[in-house]
Amino acid sequence: MYKNEIEMYPDIIKWLDNDLKQKFGKKANKIQVLDTHDSDLSNFIMKLSYQKFFPEFTTFQIRQDITGFIEYADRVELVFVECKNTTLSLINLSQLIGYSSIALPIYAILLSPQGMGTTLTKLLQTYNRKDVLEFKPNRRIQVIKWDFNKQDIDHMNSIL
Repeated sequence: MYKNEIEMYPDIIKWLDNDLKQKFGKKANKIQVLDTHDSDLSNFIMKLSYQKFFPEFTTFQIRQDITGFIEYADRVELVFVECKNTTLSLINLSQLIGYSSIALPIYAILLSPQGMGTTLTKLLQTYNRKDVLEFKPNRRIQVIKWDFNKQDIDHMNSIL
């Protein structure tokens, strides 16, 4: 198991890179997945020379843990991952909803090896409030329980 959140990043980056290449690799020109936890997203957009694809990029003063950049000829799509090494809470979900509402990734992932906490489980499963996962029409947050041993999603305990 992981001692802290940052120890998770290499495993999650490897998994997401593979996943994005399977999903988008045939059409995308380039896919890269980066650890973005220690600098604002706006800085990564400048480093990668993606400013023309994000006119409002200077407002992206957000720091999600991992970002997937899917580059096409005419656009760049983002995928966010927020990692937690504790049970997932409403506060964690709210943080990712906020980040996603600003930069509009094609989807975002809230991920933990511990899975969802009691309140989040009640909201999403008992009361079936999956509507809260949609931050823009057809753009959603996935809540994923990470299986450390398999280095993959625990599909039985995730909301995709």
